[in-house]
Amino acid sequence: MNSLFRPLFFLLAVSAILLLSDLQNRKEGYRNVEKTRIAIFRFNSNQILEDTENGLLAEIKTSEAFRKGLVKIERYCPEGDMPTANMIARNIISEKFNMVVSISTPGLQIMANANKHGELLHVFCAVTDPVAAGVGITGSAANQHPPHLVGIGTFQPVESVFRIARQMNPDLKKMGVVWCTSETCSEACVGKARKICKELGIELVEVSVETVSQVYEAALAVSAKGVEALWIGGDNVVESAIEMYIGAANKNKIPVFTNNPKHAFRGALANLGANYYEVGQSTGKMVNALLNGYPTNKIEITNVVPEKLYVNDGVRKVVKGTWNLSEELLARTDSVIH
Repeated sequence: MNSLFRPLFFLLAVSAILLLSDLQNRKEGYRNVEKTRIAIFRFNSNQILEDTENGLLAEIKTSEAFRKGLVKIERYCPEGDMPTANMIARNIISEKFNMVVSISTPGLQIMANANKHGELLHVFCAVTDPVAAGVGITGSAANQHPPHLVGIGTFQPVESVFRIARQMNPDLKKMGVVWCTSETCSEACVGKARKICKELGIELVEVSVETVSQVYEAALAVSAKGVEALWIGGDNVVESAIEMYIGAANKNKIPVFTNNPKHAFRGALANLGANYYEVGQSTGKMVNALLNGYPTNKIEITNVVPEKLYVNDGVRKVVKGTWNLSEELLARTDSVIH
């Protein structure tokens, strides 16, 4: 009898082990299915995009899904190299991520082109003009964007920074700008600059570039054309060379006005723009809502610009011309660097 039961017990034991092993595998499989994979696609490394990403990540990490380990985040940055950016975008699609968050206008355009069939949910941020980006967004309403593509715009307060420049120097007549003609975000900002300059009676002197390596020489060239100041709007190429841009202005002892508050710490005179950490946080709130099942057909494409004004008073005192920091302007300034 014992010889008959031994094989039976052996078979039962093996079956139990296999069942337990299969159960464990199925549990692991369920965990993998439940985990949401998010790709963060930042186009390049500059202060604006890095601040946006930091705010985005900080907000996502507050979500219950992240705290429970149900969200996996992978970060990508092609450092502004277009072939690399396109390759990364294709890889994000092929690797079956559930969601991608693109940071910057070029990032939106590259990722939207790779994801034109809507294979994954795409959230965008740090984009100057989502409609002008040419990715199928026709307006701000919830029914004016593809169902797989949502996000927020952040159009820099271009007109306001020119009004600040005129307020600081009522005799201002000539402003220079270097901008990249291949960037729709930069084109949109320069378009607004042309209009406000015409309104204020300021001549806008423009020099165009295509790459970061051209920025310094272009800034020297425009500075030599008798401009009294330089300005930079939402331009990823020039932003990546901001130290060189300000350095060229310093050689001619003229101030720089920007739409990035933190450029005050790098030597720009007056800097009015969005707090991009907060822009990232707003995007993170949208991501968290989507993780909780909020439908994309209820999301509008809003313009989020939490304004900050930083002034470098030390620069004001050493550049050519008379640049005043009035009590009125000082009252609206968030930070004065001496």
